[in-house]
Amino acid sequence: MRLVDYAKAHLATVAVGSVGPLIAQGAITINGRIGTMCELVGPEDVIAVAPAAHAAAFPLVPEPRALAICFEDEDLLVVDKPAGVHVHPMGPYRTGTLVNALLAHAGATPDQPWAAWRPHPAHRLDRATSGLVIIAKRAAIHEALRADFAAHRVHRRYRATVHGRVELASGTIDAPLGRDPTFDYRRAIVPLASGGQAAVTHYSIVDRIVDSTGEYTVLELEPETGRTHQIRVHLASIGHHIVGDTIYASANVTRDDASQAIELRATELRFTHPRDGRQITCVLTAADTPARA
Repeated sequence: MRLVDYAKAHLATVAVGSVGPLIAQGAITINGRIGTMCELVGPEDVIAVAPAAHAAAFPLVPEPRALAICFEDEDLLVVDKPAGVHVHPMGPYRTGTLVNALLAHAGATPDQPWAAWRPHPAHRLDRATSGLVIIAKRAAIHEALRADFAAHRVHRRYRATVHGRVELASGTIDAPLGRDPTFDYRRAIVPLASGGQAAVTHYSIVDRIVDSTGEYTVLELEPETGRTHQIRVHLASIGHHIVGDTIYASANVTRDDASQAIELRATELRFTHPRDGRQITCVLTAADTPARA
């Protein structure tokens, strides 16, 4: 394997795009001498990165935290992301993300940036949403999974609690989505002719809840597409926004608060393993315990 490919796979705490410049700067060595991009790396070679150059590359911090793992092998893993946690570091959120915890799971430490593998999330969940996320351990596996998501070959199921009484036992919301013209952090229903993207969500009723604060409906949802905030916008569009979702809430809210969690959970993923074609199904049980089905 070439040094550049080895470093991209195992120097997990810096962005892939930073690996080439680090090598070009002479910051990555093989057995104590400066390595070159295409130099071959063997199993007995000792690869190191200069601490100062590594620090200048704005590395991510591995953070040892417990991970709820549904499935793991040498190619990928499926984890249960808590609500309130970003999948990727972004903007001011350089720590506390799922990727930070995955770096530690892969073997990296603040003093040892090399890991057994680099975490590649194959898709995203909103920060406020909890549930299952597929993480590839190699770039080729990541590319294959991304292609399956794009081709709608990955089956996803969610559960949500919404405000109000949903009357139909089951239904389909077919409404294209785009960026909200008023608030750029929101999404809205936008006609296809105006640049909206097709979005389809199927739902069915699981339960109804009536308490002192009002009436709520528990729904199981299966999105055909994976647009940003798709389920949240679709449910709000039929007058039943998700409990806790202050971004898409209507004016009359009795149970919501300003927390970073909403009552939307990715409860099932079914996909084909890119390497051997196995069918992998991961399900979160009613007790929120990851289980392999």
